[in-house]
Amino acid sequence: MNFHICHPGDALRPFVKQFYYWEDDSRGQIQLPQHLFTLGDQYMVFIPEGTAVIKPAGHAAFTLPSHAVTGHFTSACQLQVSGPVRMTVVQLNAYGCYRMLGIDGESFTNYYRNLDLHENAVWSQLGNRLQQLRDPQEITAVLNETFQQVLQSDAPCLKQADEMADYLLARQGNVSVEELAKAFQLSRPTLERLFNRVIGMPPQLFARMVRFRNALQQTDMAQWQMPATAYYNLAMFIQDHLQFNGEMPSWYHAPATIAHMPAPAMQQVAVAS
Repeated sequence: MNFHICHPGDALRPFVKQFYYWEDDSRGQIQLPQHLFTLGDQYMVFIPEGTAVIKPAGHAAFTLPSHAVTGHFTSACQLQVSGPVRMTVVQLNAYGCYRMLGIDGESFTNYYRNLDLHENAVWSQLGNRLQQLRDPQEITAVLNETFQQVLQSDAPCLKQADEMADYLLARQGNVSVEELAKAFQLSRPTLERLFNRVIGMPPQLFARMVRFRNALQQTDMAQWQMPATAYYNLAMFIQDHLQFNGEMPSWYHAPATIAHMPAPAMQQVAVAS
């Protein structure tokens, strides 16, 4: 496996966070590199070789086209990749897609958009250029050049939604919608409408995603230690873990209680968990 993490030029921040280049000659389904996709960010994916299938919880599975951008995934999802694979991934922040492509976030949450069909031909051209490249330094140079070109061109106004998202990130998601509306001097309906359009989800859900991501970073997963800045109780964390990861934490075992019904001879006691 050949996996590289490359840093974009400073001029691209905060919209562009990282570049990833992944090459694997294995055939059939292969495991993704750890932390390739992060909750709360959006991604451009260029796949010169191989296939990627995404199955969000509660939605039909779909195969990504060769040049695509994924929306936010607001529930657990599975990504299956079949190789041999070559893939270049651009990690955008929560509002980077709206700024770079002008696509309303709410129109493709838990889904994708085909970059070959975008009105700006620069993205299709970028995908075609990346098909010819295998050197991570050359790929980084082409990505920097393209994204800087887009940033310098006319782009849609973010309408304060970027500042709202940054505010929630700085407060680690511990902000109510009422506090957010007061801080930005907006009515709650206006705030939610702007946030949904740019980010692609309600501010309450984005705040939950931020809290959950921070909790995973702060917590020793071998033994639960609840960070005061992330969660007030274990039940809230379990609820979010089920929604965003689709399963209970591997280290968590609910206390078992033995039923009080008498058991017949030679029969095991029923256990409720």
